[in-house]
Amino acid sequence: MPTSNYFQKFDHINEQNLLQDLMVESIQIFGHETSYLPRTKNNVDNIFGEDPTSSFDSAYPIEMYIKNTDGFEGEGAFVGRFGLEIREQITFTVARRTWDGQGISDRPLEGDLIWMPLTSKLFEIQFVEHQAVFYQMGKLPVYDLSCELFEYSDEDIDTGIKAIDQVEIDNAYSVEYVYSANSGVFTTDEIVTGTNSRATATVLQLSTSGSESIIRLTNIVGTFSATEQITGGTSGTTANLSSTATEFAGDNSTANNKTIQTTADGIIDFTEGNPFSEGSF
Repeated sequence: MPTSNYFQKFDHINEQNLLQDLMVESIQIFGHETSYLPRTKNNVDNIFGEDPTSSFDSAYPIEMYIKNTDGFEGEGAFVGRFGLEIREQITFTVARRTWDGQGISDRPLEGDLIWMPLTSKLFEIQFVEHQAVFYQMGKLPVYDLSCELFEYSDEDIDTGIKAIDQVEIDNAYSVEYVYSANSGVFTTDEIVTGTNSRATATVLQLSTSGSESIIRLTNIVGTFSATEQITGGTSGTTANLSSTATEFAGDNSTANNKTIQTTADGIIDFTEGNPFSEGSF
């Protein structure tokens, strides 16, 4: 038996627009201010389907509703094989009309990040459910974004928002030098090159301590020589590095990597080029 021609449930534009208006207004009232960080893929590995050099260069303010009512979901914090792991999951809801007005992409994408100022944490989108409210009034009004706490792995985060960019500074492997500038001023994110070693690195942070100028480098390729001169690829600034370098490998109070490295240095001579030759070669 065919459906009635007198009741238009799924193609009434005015009611669909009303539903969208109610969704947008509800999220604006009960939701949270977040920032959406689209992932930029710079060098995709077609075999593994990954991009080890991906970056996040922009952040879009957007309101989202948190569907979790009793806190974070997932396995939470537990001690696993590799130490303390925190696997917090959360589901955000964003109105389609709000999303379309951002002009980012056709839909939210897996792998992109969401910054939640309430907890000062980044969450990575694992799955996008585009049929959350299943064709109510004949239209799909929202996206549900299933997210998990982001685990930083040397991605470049340069959004221009200090709180978000601080995630990279706190977690990236970097080396800090005291330097004396010969000319000009370095800029963050520019590539510097050593005159003698030809080593390269990216400027992560510039700071001062008393009368000393400090430069913090990351994405280091090669080894800088002691007191050698470096040149900025963008600014053209030249400077001489100090002989002392301070390493940073992320602020994780539960990690044991430094303890293991220090202990191993007392057991194994890592300066030996061929430890199995017994001096015969």
